[in-house]
Amino acid sequence: MFYIGSMFRYDRPQAGRYREFHQFGLEVLGASSPLADAEVIAMACEIFHKLGLKDLDLHINSIGDKNCRPAYRQKLIDFFMPKVDQLCDDCKERLLKNPLRILDCKEEGCKAASVGAPVITDYLCEDCNTKFEAVKKYLTALGIDYTVDPKLVRGLDYYTNTAFEIQYPPLGAQSAVCGGGRYDGLVEEMGGPSIPGIGFAIGLERLLLALEMQNLIPAPQSAHKVYIASLGQDAVIEGIKIQHLLRSEGVIAEMDLQDKSLKGQMKQAGKSKADFAIIIGSNELEEKAATVKNMNNGEQKQVPFDNVAEYILSALKNN
Repeated sequence: MFYIGSMFRYDRPQAGRYREFHQFGLEVLGASSPLADAEVIAMACEIFHKLGLKDLDLHINSIGDKNCRPAYRQKLIDFFMPKVDQLCDDCKERLLKNPLRILDCKEEGCKAASVGAPVITDYLCEDCNTKFEAVKKYLTALGIDYTVDPKLVRGLDYYTNTAFEIQYPPLGAQSAVCGGGRYDGLVEEMGGPSIPGIGFAIGLERLLLALEMQNLIPAPQSAHKVYIASLGQDAVIEGIKIQHLLRSEGVIAEMDLQDKSLKGQMKQAGKSKADFAIIIGSNELEEKAATVKNMNNGEQKQVPFDNVAEYILSALKNN
């Protein structure tokens, strides 16, 4: 399944992080195979490839499971306890609750204190190690480059095994444009059955920053606009038929909805910066031909009603 929507965070805003932000996410529920992990990672990589982004780094790690992670948590507590004074206030609180989060802290003191910390992959049980090796083999088979990053962690207990991030280093400290991982304990922790799951999320604002830095956001195309000025119901009927044809071809076509005079409508056509004005009054109805006025140079031409849309599209194409 996938979702796109607004999200909200409590922590203080930083570069590429906002109180309200938008997120695209993808989740696979019910599959515990390492192949599902590789497939999800491959899909995330393919999304960025389709967008044209380059110079991205895929970081992966295994954070074990409830069988092998407790021993590693204790090793981290023992390692950081003598260095507690070097930790930031947040990490001092994390030390006994979620010591894995210290490894991911961006504060300089915490990064320095983390040098030489125990590596979780040295403490994986046989089952978790086998799964991680399988994920790496599948990624290699798919031709996806990756870096095993022992400091890539998830601090919440429901996360298990695979964790991954796709990073764009020029974004600085908040370089992750995609983060994901396996959460086999989440559904059960929320009162449901034991169902495995893995997924990822892409922060759209941060993705836009990366696209902007690589000049991958296309310039907005200037939409052509036509104003149809009509006088009387019969003229309106001819006008809406032309309007419908133009709109079906992607041209913005406006008509008066406030019963303005013909003079008032032409004034509105000028204000709206229309490329052309199509005028349909009593004379035009009698001739069965609209007056088409080029609003840029003032030239006017009589065009049969049935040919107006075609004439406008041809003229816009040649402009």
